[in-house]
Amino acid sequence: MKQKTDIEKLFRSHYEKMYRLARCILYDPEECRDAVSEVFAKLIADGTVLLPERAEGYLMRSVRNRCINILARKSVKERAVRLLCSEAEAAETADENSRLERVMQIVDRLEPPLRRRILQLRYLEELPYADIAREQGVSKVTVYNHLSQAMDFIREQLKEEARQ
Repeated sequence: MKQKTDIEKLFRSHYEKMYRLARCILYDPEECRDAVSEVFAKLIADGTVLLPERAEGYLMRSVRNRCINILARKSVKERAVRLLCSEAEAAETADENSRLERVMQIVDRLEPPLRRRILQLRYLEELPYADIAREQGVSKVTVYNHLSQAMDFIREQLKEEARQ
């Protein structure tokens, strides 16, 4: 019960500063509210106890890191959407199902198998980088690198098909 009241006090006293920081990074009001709320939700879920003199710094760093993670996830997602949509449309004006089938065939050819699995976990199961890294026993950087290389491979394959 004490933790709940401590979290409420932290929320009331730091929410506005955290929200303003998130706005400077994300610009989207709803995403900003979500980012700040997720920081507090994680505090509650983890049972974290903050020292009063360090609470503000911890909360501000947490919201900044959360926003950076959102941006990183967005840029990879936007890149994937652009890649899978625009390049597939340029390659051929076939219907949506045949384009998706072609992309899935390219994904099936991804090597090493870890790269294919990471791509599936990220885009089919929509897992966050940290969960993928933990599940596959690799670092988040390795997850990012495999996703980046997978996107490059898919792009090249689609370009080759367009040239033929």
